[in-house]
Amino acid sequence: MRPISWLHVSDVHMSVRDAWSQDVVLTAMCARIEKLRETGLAADFILATGDLAFSGKAQEYAIAGGFFDALSNASGVSKERIFCVPGNHDIDRSRQTLCFKGARLSLDSQQLVDEVLAPDDDLATLLEREEAYRRFQGEYFDNQVRTPTQDGLAYVSRIAIDGIDIAIVGLDSAWVAEGGPSDHGKLLIGERQIINAIKEAQNADNPPHIVISMAHHPCHLLREFDRVVVQGRIERGSQFFHCGHLHLSEARAVGQSATGCLTLAAGASFETRQSQNAFSVIEMDLLRARRQVTTIHYVPKNGKFSSESREEFTIEVAARDVCELSELAAELCTYSQELRAHATYLAALILGQKAEFPIGGKDGYAFGSFAVLRAEGDSALMERTERFMAFRNVLRALYGRVPVQGILARHGDMVSEYGALLTELSGQDKALEQRLAGQEKEAASLAGARPSGTFAHTVKLLDEVAEARDWPELRAYAPRHVDSADTGLAVHARRMTALALAHGDTDADKAQAIELYRALGDGLEAVPTDLGNLARLLLETGDTDSAEDCVIRGIEHFPEGHAAYFAEVGHRIIEETGDRVFRARMEDALGKRGQRG
Repeated sequence: MRPISWLHVSDVHMSVRDAWSQDVVLTAMCARIEKLRETGLAADFILATGDLAFSGKAQEYAIAGGFFDALSNASGVSKERIFCVPGNHDIDRSRQTLCFKGARLSLDSQQLVDEVLAPDDDLATLLEREEAYRRFQGEYFDNQVRTPTQDGLAYVSRIAIDGIDIAIVGLDSAWVAEGGPSDHGKLLIGERQIINAIKEAQNADNPPHIVISMAHHPCHLLREFDRVVVQGRIERGSQFFHCGHLHLSEARAVGQSATGCLTLAAGASFETRQSQNAFSVIEMDLLRARRQVTTIHYVPKNGKFSSESREEFTIEVAARDVCELSELAAELCTYSQELRAHATYLAALILGQKAEFPIGGKDGYAFGSFAVLRAEGDSALMERTERFMAFRNVLRALYGRVPVQGILARHGDMVSEYGALLTELSGQDKALEQRLAGQEKEAASLAGARPSGTFAHTVKLLDEVAEARDWPELRAYAPRHVDSADTGLAVHARRMTALALAHGDTDADKAQAIELYRALGDGLEAVPTDLGNLARLLLETGDTDSAEDCVIRGIEHFPEGHAAYFAEVGHRIIEETGDRVFRARMEDALGKRGQRG
């Protein structure tokens, strides 16, 4: 699960009058973005939070199209992944002036705003002021999939990056905008617009892991009755809110531990050639539970975007499917015997069903919240705890699509390292050992109060048959569940079917097992034994080249803790083939993982 990054640009103010100056500054910006890409920071998408034009005229959007062409080329981000919203400079103020003035005077309650946001002639007339912007958005980004909300103001786009589903929510905060100080405290988004947009984003059948909302104006510029409800809904329904307009860069996160919605106000990408123009790079690393915001400013003296400032914030992913406490505790025990003493307590911490962490002090260990630990705990314990708690993001992102066993095979070291530390510390402090035992007992009581799902019994039965090495029974029973509606059970049944066939008597059985293991090894649900068993089967059937490739792939793909397992499989291949070239390949791969077999 790699970090995801994106660019935030805003307030480019494209105009015929300033085209030459804009070209100087924005060419420098694209040069910096291209340099970032060359050094490994490649953006996955781009957000442009309004004021693309200067006065909402069609000829200005022709210039804006050229800018986005250059931005796309520099960043490597296709036009389909550049998302924009209108700002007050995207309004053609010469149109519908009386309609606009009437709306500004009369829309003084949420009920009246709700009424005008029902699709009708009034709203359509107001939106004629955005005609050039909306035409540009529709034609330039013609291949972008955007689902409009019922009111026609907002849209939602969905993208998937390395297994993480992201909803981009584009809001229109400029539909009653004029520009300048007269807008302050007079703007509207409308609760109806944000309700429609967040509802569309939080698709009940396929909810996203991350919601990123964007509008041109920050919420404090809205009418007070609108600000309270709109800001609350944005912050409850999003992990990020991007805006612009004020030409000042700012980052602010809500929540006691700043894990909630992160509001990011962008500086102007072009104000003048003498201004500290800016753009931002946002990196979201769920494995570290970190959001990093880097703002890069233009320095007029050298004509380059060369001044940087950086801030970090934590993040939690929204859960799409819920893992049972007893299920996760059992999987932790299966993953590592060393976790047995604290497995249910660790599972409860990950799932948020317990919130008491050991915190070191002068007089021993006390238990407190994660926030207290981060503020007061010693650095070694804090760092290990932070890494452990980041596993919560991994589980929430992958659970329901990947079996817990597969998740732990890739990322279980985040848990086992913390568990090993607790065991070490409790061995040095008997009082801590007793407190941890009490935490485990309480967590076990919680687990006992929650019935496990019926699929867990089937998985357990399959495992028992496999442990008994009753291959005919496993072959008869496992295939019945390969099409189960439960993803975890279906994958486990395919794995058990492959295991039974691998112990079959015919070449056809082994060929079918190979195909099953290959399919498992190519999916997100792969675990080390899939590739290990596949390598053994391939060796048995004479395909030594493919068997060797499986071993190398396993060493490179899975965490270091599994390198010894693949080294054992590899040595068996070497014993049977005497392949010195493969021995060198394997030792090189093991060396790169920091461990030799």
